[in-house]
Amino acid sequence: MDNNITKEKYLSIITSFARLDATLLAMNILVEKLSQNFKKIYIINDENLKFFPKLSRKIEHQPEYLYKENYNFSEMVKNLPNNYVLFDPKSINEFSDFLSNKDLLVISNLARKFFDLKIHLLLKKNNIKQVQIDIIPNIKMSVKVQFKHFLKTTIYFLNQIIFQKITVLLSIIGVISKVEIKFTCKKIILDNIKKSFIKKFFYKNKFFFAKELILVNSGSYDILINNNNSTSEEFIVHLDASLNYRLETELRGKMNEKRVTDHYYYLERILKKLSIEFNKKVLVCIHPLYNHSEHQKYFKDFDVLKFKTREKIYKSFLVTGFDSGMIADAILLKKKIIGFVSDFMSNNEINHSKFYAKQAGYLLLNTKKDYFFDKDKILRQMNQNLNNYEKYISTYHCFEPNKLGTNKIIKIIKEKFFNVETS
Repeated sequence: MDNNITKEKYLSIITSFARLDATLLAMNILVEKLSQNFKKIYIINDENLKFFPKLSRKIEHQPEYLYKENYNFSEMVKNLPNNYVLFDPKSINEFSDFLSNKDLLVISNLARKFFDLKIHLLLKKNNIKQVQIDIIPNIKMSVKVQFKHFLKTTIYFLNQIIFQKITVLLSIIGVISKVEIKFTCKKIILDNIKKSFIKKFFYKNKFFFAKELILVNSGSYDILINNNNSTSEEFIVHLDASLNYRLETELRGKMNEKRVTDHYYYLERILKKLSIEFNKKVLVCIHPLYNHSEHQKYFKDFDVLKFKTREKIYKSFLVTGFDSGMIADAILLKKKIIGFVSDFMSNNEINHSKFYAKQAGYLLLNTKKDYFFDKDKILRQMNQNLNNYEKYISTYHCFEPNKLGTNKIIKIIKEKFFNVETS
């Protein structure tokens, strides 16, 4: 390769095409604003750049249906603005050829697991700088390992916990590159650094994986203040969680069908009662990576929707769920919320649902034991709980009222990495 070739600077996003729907949905308003501010944006598939791609999918329990038929791209992907270019490198050589006349800044969606190390090494080798954008206000929750699943627990521990620390160590000694900037909507991260002498020392001396943390308003908040959608109270919107999604099965394996069926029997039963008591139609919304037909078979009397979650939350009277990050929209909109736990969920799932409800301050019901709820009592509780949302909003959403976090992100990227003056 001729090193004298003048390389043009481009913005790029590196992620898995199998999870592209979820990535774009998470970035939502940012996707459109990036399109308006950069002449061309490459979206690069990382699947074939990992160590042992097929083994990676198997160990991390990635559902195979995501990888069939050209990744089953949704209309959201197909209708991206014209200046987004999808690039699917089949090999390292193809990726290197692609880079021959380009200088990339990568918005990184990379994990810090063993299989992803190869991509981190590639970015280092090619002097590619990266930033991270974390504008989804998910609450970080711990997991409890189950030693009865010794092999799965060991793999999870090595891949999810140990190798994350190894990746940070490799970045400190310069084997792989650090993230230049991490934009985050989680004020609690910076608060925890300020409170801890050790964390403050590590951050000041750039021992974290990200050299710099910059606080921005969440994507949900940006959509709220930039959105012309009216709100109403037409529906009960349930945000469903898959019991056998990969994040759950990595630790405990697949849950048997009888237990899953029992879980959905009591879940559907309490949703029907809520529908009758409040005279509202129930809509079930699912994650973009979930299998639609799989969920619809458990909700025979309800419509199951993908890619409509935010739209329907804006039209909701009540939002129910387990530990979905999309509950953030309901909190911002000051919607009534009920969190669910089920006797048929694993301990981790139960603990996560309880923790989310406690942190955000909404009502929690057991789908089986609390079926005979008192309508007036829970209505009073839900109305009172609306006052609890402010703390969550100030911790995970809004730090500069009436300002778009996405505008701040783009301004800093253009000035710092593209040498473009902005007003």
